[in-house]
Amino acid sequence: MTGSVRALSRKMTLHFELTGANAAVGVASGAAASPRSGRLVLDRSLNSEASAPASISPSASTLAPAAIGLETPTFLKYTRHGLQPHLVREVAAELSDMPACTRVQLEDFLEDDGSACGQHDAGLHNFVFLDRSEVLLLDTLDPTVTRRVGKSTNSFLAIDSEGGTKRLTPEVFAQLVDRLKPDIIIPPADYIEEPLPSLTQGKRISKSVTRSAKWLDESIAKSVYPSAVFAAVMGSHSPELRDISAKKLLARSDVAGYVFNDVSLALPFERKLQLVQHSLAQLDASKPRYMVGASAPDAALRAILGGIDLVDSSYPYAVTEQGFASTYVFGGEGAAGEIADASAAAAAAGRLDLWQESMFNDFGPLVEGCSCFTCRSHHRAYIHHLLMTKEMLSTVLLQIHNMHWYKGFFADIRSSLARATLAEDAQRFLERYSSSSEAFGELETLATQENSPTTKIQRKRHAEPL
Repeated sequence: MTGSVRALSRKMTLHFELTGANAAVGVASGAAASPRSGRLVLDRSLNSEASAPASISPSASTLAPAAIGLETPTFLKYTRHGLQPHLVREVAAELSDMPACTRVQLEDFLEDDGSACGQHDAGLHNFVFLDRSEVLLLDTLDPTVTRRVGKSTNSFLAIDSEGGTKRLTPEVFAQLVDRLKPDIIIPPADYIEEPLPSLTQGKRISKSVTRSAKWLDESIAKSVYPSAVFAAVMGSHSPELRDISAKKLLARSDVAGYVFNDVSLALPFERKLQLVQHSLAQLDASKPRYMVGASAPDAALRAILGGIDLVDSSYPYAVTEQGFASTYVFGGEGAAGEIADASAAAAAAGRLDLWQESMFNDFGPLVEGCSCFTCRSHHRAYIHHLLMTKEMLSTVLLQIHNMHWYKGFFADIRSSLARATLAEDAQRFLERYSSSSEAFGELETLATQENSPTTKIQRKRHAEPL
């Protein structure tokens, strides 16, 4: 098993092994910006004291594997307030073969400058009713929020909320980690709010690099629970300062993976990816890489081509919030080998708009041949009716389909990697959708909206912000 490495974060073991052609080459000689397949395994055998939700059967709790594996590249399941959007636990069970990793952001649980869930001794798995067979990653900020107004200081990370700015210090973060017992943590970092990068001077960026390194030190030193640590690579749009941040992280033995979070950096995605690849050249290639904000299919694919292992699944949620169903096609087929409805105009746009009047009497499935619960059980006309009457079931059914399709997209990418045809397949995919102005812009639209399709407040879709 060449190309295998173990990264120890205190006592929790995170094992990342390159597979396929990557393993044959080995991590040391692999290009930092090349696509790669691997297997990420979290070993929590030293971490068996955390309990499962009380309503889960004892057998399910005790038989939960100490080691949990993820085939990469893949995605972390996005949540809001600890729940996959529109999917309660029983409904989410309809989605089989999903990656066993869920991300939760701490800002969803902050009340005042603390957290109610931090008073829950049984941990975050229990608090959000998440099975212990899932890897739980705790981040600080929601990746779908790209504009913030709170100003951080050397002492705390400012987090916006309806009740005002909340202050998250490394000490409070460490206390919450010990209470919540997550498997992987991303400590607070001083991400810069940059409407115009040219207005952000080097001194401010330098301060964010220094401040983030300080918070990382304090967060690790003050916590006892042995969560694996993914550390943010800082430096904003300055290659020189990104080098400084990367070299500091390279020297650390207590960091198990790297995070790239440039969602607030007002640059084209391709430029952001160039900055990430610049940093990758300075980092340990044997450790997993998570890129926040690369969730849309075209962005995720470009990130994977550039050597990223993990993204999040906020994109399917954004599609659902518009009342759309995903129809994008990778290679010659749809999700995980399912035949896409190539004759429909929706296939070229990458999604089907269920608000359209033509859906009123369309009794076909969302996508012909799709095996998800929604496509097996319901038709376009019914979901159109649910949207028009603002029934919550509309977003439930759409989210089931959109998550199923997203899962298949990543399965297709991994298959393409295994066949050594990813470059050709990716080029066809990107060319197919580059001419569509409507493809994959749902996350940008979501950032300007406050209401779900099922709320009673009318909103303008495909238009200017409210």
